[in-house]
Amino acid sequence: MISKFRSAPFPAVALVAALALSFVSFAQLTEARPQERAPLRQRWDDSRRITLAGNTRPEATPENDRGPVPAGFPMEHMLLQLKRSPENEQALEAYLDELSDHTSPNYHHWLTANEFGETYGVAEEDLRAVTDWLTSQGFTINVIYPSRMLIDF
Repeated sequence: MISKFRSAPFPAVALVAALALSFVSFAQLTEARPQERAPLRQRWDDSRRITLAGNTRPEATPENDRGPVPAGFPMEHMLLQLKRSPENEQALEAYLDELSDHTSPNYHHWLTANEFGETYGVAEEDLRAVTDWLTSQGFTINVIYPSRMLIDF
């Protein structure tokens, strides 16, 4: 059964560091804001799946395999960690550098979790596409974290 989990389209993974974020108005975020984010580049195609390396917990070994579970076995609170586009990641890195730069207009201008998600999380359209797909597969969305980078389903 271990290999079945490795080939799943969204393995249950994610350990996320908590971000301590304060407040700032968006008007103060002039230089480090990412450009307009483009939605997913392709339509969702369930027939095209890939296995991502490094997404299986180290405890998931053949020695620990206890066999198949019943089809109705509840799997509550699986976490899906999303990935930023390279452009959005670069903009975030620039913003983080500016937080400690005395000459930057963003020096010590912290964001709320919601502002962080709106600015540096995945695009709303992409988030909706992922959650719609999860729901169509029978999953229930428990929480979309304000960072827009983690979905508890």
